[in-house]
Amino acid sequence: MRYYLDAEFNGFGGELLALALAPEDQSLPAFYQAITCASPTPWVREHVIPALATVPIARERVAELFFLYLHNDENPTLISDWPEDIANVA
Repeated sequence: MRYYLDAEFNGFGGELLALALAPEDQSLPAFYQAITCASPTPWVREHVIPALATVPIARERVAELFFLYLHNDENPTLISDWPEDIANVA
């Protein structure tokens, strides 16, 4: 199945802040997790972090939850509009 991927970063080229997957099959739940950021840029602190729709957790835990979300799909295809999003998922 196809999943549409989006990610948020701590400034341009910064660390990953949030990861979202929207499945092509809209009857399935989406995946969304935010990652703890120790040193957000001033703009991210003011504009991005308050808009996160979940409490940030450790990157390792997000990786585990991401695996659990996709592990039953034999052929997940991730579609993104930014190559860095795919690089962070990998």
